[in-house]
Amino acid sequence: MKKEIVVLGASGSIGKQALELLRYNNDYKLVGICLNSNTEKIEEELLYFDTLKTIAISDNKKAEEFEISHLGYKVLKGDDSIIELVNMFPKATILNALMGNIGLYPTLEAIKNNQTLLLSNKESLVIGSSLVKEALKKSKSKIYPIDSEHVALAKLLDHLKDEHISKKDIKRMIITASGGALRKYPLDKLNDVKKEDVLHHPTWKMSNKITIDSATLVNKAYEVIEASVLFYFPISRIEPIICEESLIHAEVIYERNGKEERIVEFSPCDMKVAINYALSLGKTKMHNIWDGDTRRLASLHIYEVNHNRYPLFDFALSIYKRFSNIGMLFFNDLDSKLIDCYLNDEIKYQDIEKGLKMLPDYLNNIDLKLRIENLKNIEEEAKFTSYRIINKLKEGK
Repeated sequence: MKKEIVVLGASGSIGKQALELLRYNNDYKLVGICLNSNTEKIEEELLYFDTLKTIAISDNKKAEEFEISHLGYKVLKGDDSIIELVNMFPKATILNALMGNIGLYPTLEAIKNNQTLLLSNKESLVIGSSLVKEALKKSKSKIYPIDSEHVALAKLLDHLKDEHISKKDIKRMIITASGGALRKYPLDKLNDVKKEDVLHHPTWKMSNKITIDSATLVNKAYEVIEASVLFYFPISRIEPIICEESLIHAEVIYERNGKEERIVEFSPCDMKVAINYALSLGKTKMHNIWDGDTRRLASLHIYEVNHNRYPLFDFALSIYKRFSNIGMLFFNDLDSKLIDCYLNDEIKYQDIEKGLKMLPDYLNNIDLKLRIENLKNIEEEAKFTSYRIINKLKEGK
């Protein structure tokens, strides 16, 4: 019997690829999707899924237009439609591919409902790990990651478990980064870099925000936080390295019989590998594991992160360590708005770093206790703080 599945963020990159995989998947029947306003991006998908009858659209105007032109569908409208959709199918697996802080709310709702959660929305763990961990204590829900690095770590840890290597034997976890579009760009010319250069990612096709976060390595700081939360591993022992080809996704260094050994996960530079792993609930490996044999790594360009080139990696982690989830909520909101300003030619590329480094002065007096009941108020305060910092940044020009 096929399991019900709901895809949140169906018009985004991960959501679209998930739907492409689900066309040929015999384990699931797609019963619901949600998106914000890009209804044209899911028109083709409607042809493939006769079980899909419920669509949540956050943009009210777009929802009304869609409802008029698609009479055979139940259309949920507005900001609350995502939660309404999750609750309409309480037995369904939830694939959360939403972008931004909004993804935390359905994550918590799915956990409350004991639903299986396939998680691509990184903000759920970066800004909401304390709430997620608390909710999981009262739930039977299980989270399967979709990020390629976390999928790789999950595979490696499963392999080590089969080899009778315990968590206490693991010394370090390593996740890889491509280095982003500016990894070879002259440091003294970064301030005048063109948008098209920053957005031309060498290996992945992603949203504008994640592409720029890849160039600054902010995205990798988020992934270190995610890995710590997902695998209950100290953040101080999770490190990034650069793999220019994006073929190595993670590495685990461990001790066996008093000797340090390492194991590496290698798989194609294709997010469908990670999505398929999540859809299979960790059963479909689709990967290679290299255990100690480093000869096959010789052709790849692998090296340590240059922290002078990527100062925001350490800075983002310092915000998390000092101000916890609330600090990252403010950080992510400001980062998003600074990126928008850069893409709109309102600020220079290096102003993203300057603006973010102004944030701690605004966080010293905030209450660091994150509660679901005050989350909306904190988000509003974060937005107000972002506008204050951006205005101050622009005034200094």
